[in-house]
Amino acid sequence: MARTVGRTRGQLLALLAGSGVALVGLGMLVVGLLGVGVTTLGSAATSDEPCLVAYDAEQASVHFTVFPPRAVCTWDLDGAEVVVGQMSPPAFAAGLTAVVLGAGTTAAVGVLTRRRRVAPVQVG
Repeated sequence: MARTVGRTRGQLLALLAGSGVALVGLGMLVVGLLGVGVTTLGSAATSDEPCLVAYDAEQASVHFTVFPPRAVCTWDLDGAEVVVGQMSPPAFAAGLTAVVLGAGTTAAVGVLTRRRRVAPVQVG
């Protein structure tokens, strides 16, 4: 009967570290994007920014972008744009890098170290 050889401790630690780094990066991105939304809501409620006042009067629109993560208020009349909230570019770059490197490491270790069947060992 053929036996299977599993992953070594080093490979399991690499999978754990890679998935942990990816999750930390994903958490950074989620917190940053939520922060942009909260900042925008707070600015709309307390700011006297003309674009946000025009938004309340339905003469402007607010849209969100992911790359870079920010909220932009656009006047409908003349097309002028005002950035209402924005995630820190270094934090965004760090989060995105962590997600890509962590997911890439996890995928590479997972694919390259699949279980493989080995020939049975003759005893006696």
